Amino acid sequence: MGVLLTEEEQLKCEESVSFEKKRLLAVHEAGHIVLAHLFPRFDWHAFSQLLPGGKETAISVFYPREDMVDQGYTTFGYMKMQMVVAHGGRCAERVVFGNDVTDGGRDDLEKITKIAREMVISPQNTRLGLTALTKRVGLVDRPDSPDGELIRYRWDDPQVIPANMTLEVSELFSRELARYIEEAEELAMRGLRDNRHILDMITKELLENSRITGLEVEEKMKGLSPVMFEDFVKPFQINLEEVPFFSKLVG
Repeated sequence: MGVLLTEEEQLKCEESVSFEKKRLLAVHEAGHIVLAHLFPRFDWHAFSQLLPGGKETAISVFYPREDMVDQGYTTFGYMKMQMVVAHGGRCAERVVFGNDVTDGGRDDLEKITKIAREMVISPQNTRLGLTALTKRVGLVDRPDSPDGELIRYRWDDPQVIPANMTLEVSELFSRELARYIEEAEELAMRGLRDNRHILDMITKELLENSRITGLEVEEKMKGLSPVMFEDFVKPFQINLEEVPFFSKLVG
């Protein structure tokens, strides 16, 4: 969660930072905040705070919702939401300042790339999911990690993507990786452009108070007619008519 500052420490830090830099930080953080609140069921937003002049320039604290934790695994839709929100800082800079964005979102890019890799090998990716990838490169089944995080374990293991993989698989992997990143970026840009008035409102709030809570964001957005995203986290459902045994019973 980072180290929070007292009001006196906050003022001292802000005195050493120009208004232009503080505005840039506010726009960047507001981008993450807006996109997180456009999803019907993203992580619960506790608060966000600017920390100009400190080791961390800003901080946003989110907690997974209970229904996400109860599932015990990360869904494909949830990963997609995380990637869209991670794009928020740099995309907000583009919306407000143009394409000359800063490198302040380096951590965001690392997170985006990591999530995209997990999506590429997710079983829900029919073109190059974990099952298809295992068959293509001839991997044997390996034991899961102690913490049970199958996707992360398999990706972090250097043997998952052998150096001698075929050129076809390597190119397909790269294309899928780029596709997920670009699709999430496009969605982030559209969400921020459609809700530019909300982006400006949260930026203004951060500039004036350096801090905003998730509940305050929700309350302020109510009267601003936000253009929401669809709910990517849908419950798993089986069409019984497509299952031979049950289709006979139904028929």
